[in-house]
Amino acid sequence: MELSKIKNPKFLKTLSIAELNALCSDIRQCIITTVSQKGGHLSSNLGVVELTVAIHRVFDAPNDKIIFDVGHQSYTHKILTGRYQEFVDTLRDLGGLSGYQKLDESKYDPYEAGHSSTSISAICGFLKAQEINGKTGEIIGIIGDSSLASGLALEGLNNLANMPGKAIIIFNDNNMAISKPVGGLAKGFARIRNTVIYTSTKSRFKTALSKNKFGRFFYRIFKSIKNFIKRLFLDSNIFENVGLDYMGPIDGHNMKKLIKALEIAKKNPKTIVVHVVTTKGKGYQPAENDLVGKWHGVGEFDVVTGAFKSDKSVANITWSQGISAIVHSFMENDKKIVAITPAMIEGSKMQQIFSDFPNRSIDVGIAEEHAFTMAGAMSLGGAKPYICIYSTFLQRSYDEIVHDVARMNIPLVVGVDRAGIVGKDGSTHQGIFDVGMLRTIPNVVISMPKDINDARLLFKRAFEYDKLFFIRYPRESTPLLPVNAENQSLEIGQWDFYKAKKATLTLIVTGPNFNKVKEYVDSKNLPYNLVFARFYQPLDEKVLQAIIQEKRPLVIYDIYATKEGLFDAISEYLVLHNVDLAVKDYSLPTKFIKHGSINNVLDHLGLNLECVFKDMESKE
Repeated sequence: MELSKIKNPKFLKTLSIAELNALCSDIRQCIITTVSQKGGHLSSNLGVVELTVAIHRVFDAPNDKIIFDVGHQSYTHKILTGRYQEFVDTLRDLGGLSGYQKLDESKYDPYEAGHSSTSISAICGFLKAQEINGKTGEIIGIIGDSSLASGLALEGLNNLANMPGKAIIIFNDNNMAISKPVGGLAKGFARIRNTVIYTSTKSRFKTALSKNKFGRFFYRIFKSIKNFIKRLFLDSNIFENVGLDYMGPIDGHNMKKLIKALEIAKKNPKTIVVHVVTTKGKGYQPAENDLVGKWHGVGEFDVVTGAFKSDKSVANITWSQGISAIVHSFMENDKKIVAITPAMIEGSKMQQIFSDFPNRSIDVGIAEEHAFTMAGAMSLGGAKPYICIYSTFLQRSYDEIVHDVARMNIPLVVGVDRAGIVGKDGSTHQGIFDVGMLRTIPNVVISMPKDINDARLLFKRAFEYDKLFFIRYPRESTPLLPVNAENQSLEIGQWDFYKAKKATLTLIVTGPNFNKVKEYVDSKNLPYNLVFARFYQPLDEKVLQAIIQEKRPLVIYDIYATKEGLFDAISEYLVLHNVDLAVKDYSLPTKFIKHGSINNVLDHLGLNLECVFKDMESKE
């Protein structure tokens, strides 16, 4: 089928099962081709092609609301709702189609999220709003097995049975999160998923009773026999325990069975969970075979060979790789260090840590809050916990950071991955708010290295220190430097001050961008004092006093955080010390920054190197 001609999903209701399957094949190939050229979320989208087509076949969007938990698996949904051309031409480009559901992108997107486990709580809200406004329409949520294990999803599930009206929860069970799911719930879902005896017995029972009028009458009267038979082989499941109807497991790639199940769910008067078993990466062998999350979110790749296209120099590594190697070296020498991550082993490049130290590595799943409270108690018990977490996911742990760690002044080391602009995942994933969020909390140290050796010094200091210590690093590559930091040490709050002869201003820069700025200033022989602000908190008061004494205009250049970070901290310091000093700020704006490559986003914001220096020179 010519996908470019699709304007809305109504045409699906006229297609045969064979035609629907052919359409799924075309969509799957379109997703593979487009993502290979644009990058994006591959495996999760390939796994829900048939499911998404079946949903749009049975239901009537946009009157019926379709909510994808996380939203990164909505590529088929976008194609079916008239966004094919934007999908293939502009997916995740600056100003182009988002990789997630977006309210301002289409009337078919009733909700948006980039973090997992929000869908059930959102459904509860939509149900109540329907009751208040007297509106009708089905509300359908698609949530994965690992997302369901998150605290927010369980809170929503607990509340759902008491909400007015009716919803349909499609439990997309693919036995994967980004990588393999962990924990007791995952094992429980596996028992249901793998119970062939139950599924076949139920089918034979229904067939036997359907052979005559009395049997059919008996089956209708005693529908509860289904649950009785199921419990001969299974414990009751979590959905029924909270008072919801349940149906499944169902083959998520069998179009006929999917449509039938969804039609039954549509007619069901109560909220119902439809348990669908899918294969993440379906239809592309490298993605189907992936057990570690390599094909979850990808850059450009060769479809035929499965090889990723990379422009990284062999002399460079990603910051995630570099930080994990540093932590690995500390774990080799200190048996008390325990590494913790919320489902980001692959994303944060911690595979070697988990392989070499299995008894001192913990993947808590999508449970950021639990990670911090557990780590706090672990530290009190005499261990040295290290949490590795994306900046954007760190936000979910604010309460635990304040109440369960910082309040008790518990030593804890946190690697904040993806700090700053992350690029094509967009507003839900930009790591720009953590400094402003953390800076107001007592007993907290916030830092960011300029290179790998600087990072080694920070981690050395952090594991020795008795405070909550955050080390931020960006989604960038960095030179693979020889180790030369073993005999050096850092003071908490220490900045580096490079004075220029006859300086006209002082420029304070954060993170790895400092190296680019220094190279630029040196190459142009610009008369600027340079300061590398290694710490956001505490500030280096000795350097600040030296800056104040020089009475030169002050410029703050931070592409890794908003102005509520370093700019506000320095401004507050100047005010408290009654200093009247001109301060110009080039920090990230306090707004939700849309998707696009890191360089394109910085260009758009006027924060690339050339633009900032041009603006500075025009104001001298």
